[in-house]
Amino acid sequence: MKRAKHRHLLAALLLQPNTTVAASLLIDQMWGERPPQSARNNLKTYVWQLRRMLAALDHGRAHIETSGNGYRITVRPDQLDTLLFQDLTQQGGQALRRGDVALAEATFSRAMDLWRGEVLQGVTLSGPLSAWAVTLAEDRLEVLEDLMEARLALGRHSEVIGPLRRAVHEHPLRERLWIQLMTALYRDGRTGEALHAYQSLRLHLVSEIGAEPGPAVRRLHQRVLAADPGLDAHAPTACLHACEEISARGAATTGSPRCAAAPAAPAELPSDAGAFVGRDADLARAIAVLGDPATGPGSFVAIDGPAGVGKSRLAVRLAHAVVAAYPDGQLYMNLHGASPGLAPLTPGEVLARFLRSLNVPGVSGREDVDEAAALFRTRTAGRRMLVVLDNAADALQVRPLLPGGSTSTVIVTSRTRLTTLDATVRLHLDMPGERDAIGLLAAFAGPERIEEDPQAAARIVELCGRLPLAVRIAGARLAAHPHWPAARLASRLASAESRLDELAQGDLCVRTSLSAGHELDRHPEAAELFSLLGLLDLPDVTAPVAAALAGRGTDDVHTSLDALVRARLLESHASDGYRMHDLTRLFARERAIRTLPESDRAAAVRRAVHCRLPASRAATAMPSLSTLIGTWPGRHDERTFVTSASPSAPAAGRAPSMPGQTSRA
Repeated sequence: MKRAKHRHLLAALLLQPNTTVAASLLIDQMWGERPPQSARNNLKTYVWQLRRMLAALDHGRAHIETSGNGYRITVRPDQLDTLLFQDLTQQGGQALRRGDVALAEATFSRAMDLWRGEVLQGVTLSGPLSAWAVTLAEDRLEVLEDLMEARLALGRHSEVIGPLRRAVHEHPLRERLWIQLMTALYRDGRTGEALHAYQSLRLHLVSEIGAEPGPAVRRLHQRVLAADPGLDAHAPTACLHACEEISARGAATTGSPRCAAAPAAPAELPSDAGAFVGRDADLARAIAVLGDPATGPGSFVAIDGPAGVGKSRLAVRLAHAVVAAYPDGQLYMNLHGASPGLAPLTPGEVLARFLRSLNVPGVSGREDVDEAAALFRTRTAGRRMLVVLDNAADALQVRPLLPGGSTSTVIVTSRTRLTTLDATVRLHLDMPGERDAIGLLAAFAGPERIEEDPQAAARIVELCGRLPLAVRIAGARLAAHPHWPAARLASRLASAESRLDELAQGDLCVRTSLSAGHELDRHPEAAELFSLLGLLDLPDVTAPVAAALAGRGTDDVHTSLDALVRARLLESHASDGYRMHDLTRLFARERAIRTLPESDRAAAVRRAVHCRLPASRAATAMPSLSTLIGTWPGRHDERTFVTSASPSAPAAGRAPSMPGQTSRA
């Protein structure tokens, strides 16, 4: 094949051998969405030329024939690697099911030997051809897993370690391969390396998709730790048992082992291990509804709250508490509605993953969203399934992901309140009480550290604003520094200028959590107002003060305030009052210093002060000017902020003096 179009056409026909391929589909595969006007005539010419080429290679036999509105290429299984590969794969699976492991291993080996490079190597892949290539690569990977399983069952654990190491390097999220590698290493007497393999998998999963290893891998990890005799090389029916284990426990990334007699129900919930403190009332309320036969099936639980408040942790605990009521499977997906550095998943991406978890064949992720959603509803209708949608961006992202029928339950977490979706239970999370927050700190730092200095522990919790994420990080920091007294961390957190720097440990960071506000990405005016609000140390802000701060009209600023409330960067607690969490204010102040000129900051605060002053003069208890102006990093006298922030125009920065107070601005 000297011409690229001829190779492209031949590949498109051979991917569907002995089947009529519509001319319109061939045009789409060869030229994409914008084919030339001459595409149909060009296709006819390429087909005619390709016939002549093939006839010259096979004693005059053309192989390609016109059929209806398309073309068909006729080949025998022994003439096409993909057909032979499929035939050998089927034979190997049948051998496994009847227990003939040796024949299965030989058959799978022949199938793998047919591969001599990447799929469709040398062919420029269009969108449709890319989808076919992905499917073929997935089939190849499943056969490799089956081959490794058969060799493990035959006691050939030493020889599979190398190939498995290469496979997990190329496919680090493929849990079945990691299970096989851990098993091979353990049987080879390399227990330490088997345990290290588990930690490597966990690191990949947590960093890539924010999930813990699936139940099957965790169970194997515990068996390795316990030196379970059932893992030994002489254990009977090792191959079939391993396949059954993966299928029954069903991590989403393992694929569907061919040796399983029937597809297993997905079990994708993240681990429920770890501390869970407080939220007892919220948890009990949701469990009561889900456990009620009259309302449980078909329930929708919506959990919302600001960043770091513990929405995901509550959802996972709730899901595990009711999991026994959903024997047909549990689906889980982090939708990345507010994940740092990640765009929210599209409904199409999520539906493709869910359909693959439900063993729907031929899912590529390129399907029409409405069509995929309808198929998902069909596959879930009549089944008792639990679907957990974590970290949703908005209702538009969630709506296509709701299962069909009235027997499944959905748990959704989001920052914004999904009021346009019909929820059976709505849980609006706020900061826990001081007692629960101290309990969370003790769970991570150790209760003895808290008992040594309860006052310092209370101070840490206060400086964290009782935000669970911040308290958890503080506890992790104490655990990482066992010789620190709690008072030392409290002292380090006392500085507002460096507090966010202190609230970071490992992969947890309050600043990073707050920075993931996709709502602000769509509303630049709201983003600017958010930064400006960080300059004030007021416990509450009204719309007129916010408008003065931003230099905009009161009616106009309401749109930005509403956007900040939806992003949970502000809380609306009265008809015209808004409140910002202390750590959120520090983050907003950092943004203001980084993004706004010093003169703009000073002018904004000056406008807010003058807007606030009339109400302050009328009040019985007069606040000092320092309560109206946030501490400026590097400035120790808050009352001199307006002047010092704009030294080139001290007169312009002079604020009116209050009764009983000499103006120092």
